[in-house]
Amino acid sequence: MNRVLRTALLPVLLAAASSASAGVIPLNGVVFTTSYTGNVLTLKIDAANPTGGWANAVAIDALGIKTVGSFDSVSATNSLGAAWTLSGAELSANGCNGKGNGNAGKICYKGGKIDLADNMVFTFTFEGSPTLGAPHLKVHFLTADGRKAGSLLSEDFALDAETPASSGGTEQGEDKDSGETPGSLDPVLMPDTEQGNAGGGESAGGPVIPPSGIGAGDVPEPATLAILGAGLAGFTLARRRKRPQA
Repeated sequence: MNRVLRTALLPVLLAAASSASAGVIPLNGVVFTTSYTGNVLTLKIDAANPTGGWANAVAIDALGIKTVGSFDSVSATNSLGAAWTLSGAELSANGCNGKGNGNAGKICYKGGKIDLADNMVFTFTFEGSPTLGAPHLKVHFLTADGRKAGSLLSEDFALDAETPASSGGTEQGEDKDSGETPGSLDPVLMPDTEQGNAGGGESAGGPVIPPSGIGAGDVPEPATLAILGAGLAGFTLARRRKRPQA
């Protein structure tokens, strides 16, 4: 890869190195998915059909995130348009009243109830140096009468199996520009050492291809010989007739 191409791809590789999926948690008919890019963590909740302990849940009113390392501040938005606010406390079964603060890597995002549905998206933008690869998520579910439904979700997302270090595939795998695998050697062409083939353009020991037309092993058919013989006989007779009489 030449220097110009490396320079052009550097921003892309750096962006890829800071982005990875943190994981998926399926539980009681609800799927929680996190991903991050740089200092932005995105949580998607698909909860249209809860089951098990959350079968009677109809809404959520708070979610908490922790084990994201140290950061200076954080802002949050959601795709539902709900006017939720951030707290530095930790989410517990009774709401955002647990110990913690932003600098300790714990936040609680709360507000009015949001009806359960698929594609509920929450976005958190951090300032500082958070560690977003394996956050711990807590979610508070509500019944139709506003009581807590089932148990409080409190789960770690597993570390991403595809680490950022493997994002630069063209460096470790196949070179996409040349179609060659780095470290492989170009084939070496050996000189023709067979006598009789010099200048013939054929590799030593290679098969000899007969010229087009009648091959070495081809035998003319009888009909072809008969036509050829008749033509020669007619030609001979014509030459004799043209000879002057003695």
